[in-house]
Amino acid sequence: MVTGATAAETATAVTRPRQAVIDAAWRAIGPGVELLSGDDGGPLRRTVKRIIDPLVLRLRSNTQYSAPFLDESVAAAMHELIVGSGPALCATASWFELLKQQRRRLRITTGNAQELYFPVCYELAVTKGPPAADDAETAASVLRDIHADRDRTAIEVLNKHVADRRVLTGLSEQLARSWADVSAGTEDSRPFLSGLTIVLGPARSHREVTSRQRVWAKLVTDATPYNYGAKARCAPGELPWSITDTGLSSVEPQQPPPIDRGATGDRPLDRAVVDRVRATLRRALDRDELPDVPLLCAEEVDRSCAPWGLLAEENQAALVAGIEVAVELAPLAETTPRYQLAAVIQARLRKEAYVLHARRYLVAGGPIHPRQQQVIDDLAVFARPYLNRLWARLHGRDVWQEPCTDVDDVRSILEGVARSVSLDHRQRIKAMLQVAG
Repeated sequence: MVTGATAAETATAVTRPRQAVIDAAWRAIGPGVELLSGDDGGPLRRTVKRIIDPLVLRLRSNTQYSAPFLDESVAAAMHELIVGSGPALCATASWFELLKQQRRRLRITTGNAQELYFPVCYELAVTKGPPAADDAETAASVLRDIHADRDRTAIEVLNKHVADRRVLTGLSEQLARSWADVSAGTEDSRPFLSGLTIVLGPARSHREVTSRQRVWAKLVTDATPYNYGAKARCAPGELPWSITDTGLSSVEPQQPPPIDRGATGDRPLDRAVVDRVRATLRRALDRDELPDVPLLCAEEVDRSCAPWGLLAEENQAALVAGIEVAVELAPLAETTPRYQLAAVIQARLRKEAYVLHARRYLVAGGPIHPRQQQVIDDLAVFARPYLNRLWARLHGRDVWQEPCTDVDDVRSILEGVARSVSLDHRQRIKAMLQVAG
């Protein structure tokens, strides 16, 4: 008889994580791509995002390469395609080195070099081959074109861009294609949920801390977060929780977001693509680190169509971990959360003076003032503001490609979001008392 664990192992044996396929193919190219590689020898995140996915694999037309897990035939084809592009990728690295030299010579300091130059370097590699000895002026000319009129990311530029009906039509067509590309797999979710008990549990020794990090590294590549996000659109009843009860969406099943302002709600998964881009620009401390507005909009369409509105696997996993924590938080109730981290957060919330005050009101059973009722109502649905804040934080990390692979970092985010929401509650209560006074 095949056990559940063996069945799960058998299911995963016939598929390979997409990230692992890309990494293995990249290493098979050999020397020549070091400038596009990380310290570990694998491709940089931006190499995958700006070169491999859009230009080598051409995901828009080869959607079979976009799944988080690939069967052997697709993985083999993808490996062959990346390795076959080795000469062009080596030439891309050479062009990138030349552009960086000319960037220094021209004293250009704005913009992220990888984000801005990787695609054009690949284009040069494909059309011209490796740079020749007299190609320095070609590189300088390319840089001048890229950096001309650099006020690219102002809100006004975004407003002007999306005022063009042709732009909105193109983004709408892209959204329809990208939304249709996402479908749920049949992988068993129990190993992921079981692993969360370790990730969100205590670690009393160095060995347990190391084990917790190892488990999180496995959960990041698990198909469950992706599948849950896909099921939110087609089979929400199969999820362990409701996306409307938790406040992530105003409707079930989740619907595609509008491109520009629509009649949808303001929940995280309902927000229009343009509103998401606008929020990114407002939060950005250094807009020169962002891609141009047209590319930023196109990337946000793909992001909004990805499960949970997040592209990175680790951010999807972190959000699911956050949902599991959020549904356990009930500051006014006498409950014991399943996860140790949720219990720590809950205990901290219950010590807040405004929470203690609200609990006393409820125990007394007397009439409740409308202002106090508002506080009680907010605490009764603590998961909603919590997940709203968590999603926004993970969305920002997704845009800036900040990794979420360190388990202690993830736990810190989950705790910090609860403190942030609690502070909001305190500030609102203070404002109400000032008005009353």
